[in-house]
Amino acid sequence: MESNQTRLKEVLAVVNNKGGVGKTTTVQSLAVAMKREHKDWRILVIDMDPQGDLSKLYGWNKSREGQPTVTDAMSTENGHLPIYKSDRGIYFVPSSPKLQKIEPKLQEQMQPYMVLRKLIIGSVEDCSGEGITSIPEWFDYVLIDCPPALSMCTYNAMAVASGLLIPVQMEGLSVSGLAPVIVEMERVKRELNPQLELRGILPVMVDARPNISKSFIAYLEQAYGDNITTTIVPRSVKVNEAQTKKQDIYEYKQWSPVAIAYEQLAKELFR
Repeated sequence: MESNQTRLKEVLAVVNNKGGVGKTTTVQSLAVAMKREHKDWRILVIDMDPQGDLSKLYGWNKSREGQPTVTDAMSTENGHLPIYKSDRGIYFVPSSPKLQKIEPKLQEQMQPYMVLRKLIIGSVEDCSGEGITSIPEWFDYVLIDCPPALSMCTYNAMAVASGLLIPVQMEGLSVSGLAPVIVEMERVKRELNPQLELRGILPVMVDARPNISKSFIAYLEQAYGDNITTTIVPRSVKVNEAQTKKQDIYEYKQWSPVAIAYEQLAKELFR
């Protein structure tokens, strides 16, 4: 989405149709790693998962019920994305459980798969107090945390993204679930968004010791070649410990192997 008139360089959708494969951790950790490397970058994350785990990690809780979320913005033809700012300097658009029932609202609109694109291009609801009027003019990067399904929310994310990142756990069901995601990515590229590109397949929660992990990585390399990121994110209990405290991995244990891996991923994707 980059042009001479905009600051925005890339919209990256983090997608996998299976839950528990590290999408939310990847969005959270990658955003902070990018900000640590480039303090002048403005980074926006959008929580498109009805579970709202990413929103909770940014302090969203029941006390904020009634404040606008991505669900409110997508529910009407004239919506505006509400943008908040976290205490870590990352901007975010929160989700809500009502997003699970958004599809009838989307179907009522003229282009149901292009609603998020329209919102990102259009004016916003600035809830940060910083005078944000436009995502393309204000932000350098947008990261989208997608739900664990090929739902209309996921298609909306792919319809606006310039890049797709697919975290994949080294387990049979996760690896086998890659093919449908890539097939649908190609369909979205063909029918809705010709700018969409596969930015990488990211091995996550990898325990390098078992032979089964090595065989899965070898299979991925054989099947998907250069699309596999050189960065491999190891398995670590530190991620769960950090998120339990509502912290990112850099607040909790900045020199952990996971933290170092996401720093490497940020450099690999956004040189």
